[in-house]
Order: sequence, then C-alpha cells, then structure tokens
Amino acid sequence: MTDPNEFARRYVRLWHEPDPVVRREGIAAMFAPDARHFTPWQVVCGHEELEARIGGAYERWVAPGEYLFRAAPHADGHHGTVRFGWEMVERASGAVVSVGFDFVVFTEDGLIRSDHQFLDF
Repeated sequence: MTDPNEFARRYVRLWHEPDPVVRREGIAAMFAPDARHFTPWQVVCGHEELEARIGGAYERWVAPGEYLFRAAPHADGHHGTVRFGWEMVERASGAVVSVGFDFVVFTEDGLIRSDHQFLDF
C-alpha cells in the first residue's frame, strides 16, 4: 500500500460491489484470512463473516439505490496503518447522512489485519 487515498477508494468500492463472487474475491485480495473488523456494535472475524458484513451493508444501504458511500480526501498512513474518513450520502441530493472513519492495520504483506470503524453520526 503506497497511496492511502487510493487504498481508501478501493476499500469503499468493495462496499459497492453488487456481485457476491467479485465481492468475495475483493475481500480475499484485501483482507488477511483471519482479519478482524471492529465496529461499536460488533466484531467480525475472517473472510466468511466479512462477506456477510459487507454484503449486508450493500443490501441495506447501496442496493436499494438511496445511498452510496464515498471516501473522504486526506487519508493518511504510516508504519503499516492507514486512517481514512468516509461519508454515506443520499444519491438524489448528495446530502451527507452519516460520516465516520476507519483505522486499518496491515500485515507485513499488505493485507488488512484489523479494521476499526468509528461512526461520527
């Protein structure tokens, strides 16, 4: 991972992927097999649970066509970590309805080891 902003955009694209097979391949390409994804309300462990988490978010927020996610500019990273902001916006108006950020820790070979998600609103 050399460009934190490109990483953030790639990460957000994964949450927009409608094809479960392509989404599974994206998870395998980005996350370590034993990766953990932490939110204030849950801990997700491994590729299978990540598929359910990301697929569920897609089905709830993106697939109906009302919302989309976008990476905020100015992602930053050092020493095998990246932090980046994101927004959930209404497709029709562009109004921001939720914002947060993720703090990601990578394995030595560049896969996500842990992903800590924080919600601002």
